[in-house]
Amino acid sequence: MIKRKIKNFFFKVLPCCISFGILLCFCVQDNNFINLLNIFPKINIFYFSFSIISIFIYWAVDTLTIKEFLPKISNSIFDYFKITMYGQFYGAITPFSSGSQASQVIILKSKGIDPGKSISVLSQKFFISQCWTIIISLISMIFKSNKFQAQIPGFSFLTLVGFIIQCSGILAVILFFLNKKKVMLLINWGLSLAERIKLIKNSKKVSNDLENQLNFLIKNNFSINCGILVYVYCFIQNICYCMTSFFIAKSFGCHGFPVLDFIAAQTFVNLISIANPLPGSAGTAEGSFLLLYREFFDVKNISSAMILFRLINYYLGMIIGFIFVILSKFTDEKNKEANEK
Repeated sequence: MIKRKIKNFFFKVLPCCISFGILLCFCVQDNNFINLLNIFPKINIFYFSFSIISIFIYWAVDTLTIKEFLPKISNSIFDYFKITMYGQFYGAITPFSSGSQASQVIILKSKGIDPGKSISVLSQKFFISQCWTIIISLISMIFKSNKFQAQIPGFSFLTLVGFIIQCSGILAVILFFLNKKKVMLLINWGLSLAERIKLIKNSKKVSNDLENQLNFLIKNNFSINCGILVYVYCFIQNICYCMTSFFIAKSFGCHGFPVLDFIAAQTFVNLISIANPLPGSAGTAEGSFLLLYREFFDVKNISSAMILFRLINYYLGMIIGFIFVILSKFTDEKNKEANEK
């Protein structure tokens, strides 16, 4: 019991504390939170409400996407929304959002969905969404890089590295599909090197596991039929996530900037932050926002805008997701007690 509590602390509470701690540092620095409280009554509530609505649309579309893939697990849309918010919470508290899909597989298993099917569905959903992310990133890099080049030293290098990391998962699956032997030779070389420098213990076992997972993903991803609606949903999700900063800027009275500039700016924030292992890319996401968005905001308002942006785009999902997790566990315990009686 004690070990479980310690494990829960390190995997759930501690990451949340780190993320909130970094945000708190930004709030305390230069009295940014006090400035936010003074500015908030003056902002345009109409536009600000749309910044919140855009993130709720993001969750709603994710919910509809899961329902499109798995239409028979429940008659209630609320059950699908719960799956989405589980993913939001565990994605928010784990490095590189690695816990998002794993938590959704677990909750789908509790609803009688085979883990193999869950992994297939969620991996294809991720594949489609990531394709849109890469397309938007590539367009932003080609047409909008010059606009933000001077804002961050080494901007081109940082965004290029982020783009390569962003593409790596999909590229690995495609190359594995096209030429399995050569890809496995490259992977085995990397794993052997990692074993020599003591990063992993058994490179052969890791290689076999990885090969089985790639085979599984390819076999299942190309065997599931999904309609055009899923592609539309995933595109809308990507755009809604980027639109939050646009509406926040509008609420602060920033006018005359094309919406595409804000989409590009958020894309570059994501690319620069992608290699940060801290949950939510804490620290890097805030810092890159302050640098890339200073063209849009007044200097005295940009820190307040950044705090609001992070609260809406990251912390709101974590908090609501946490509420869903707690309520779900409470309900499960009550049901368990009722069954025992």
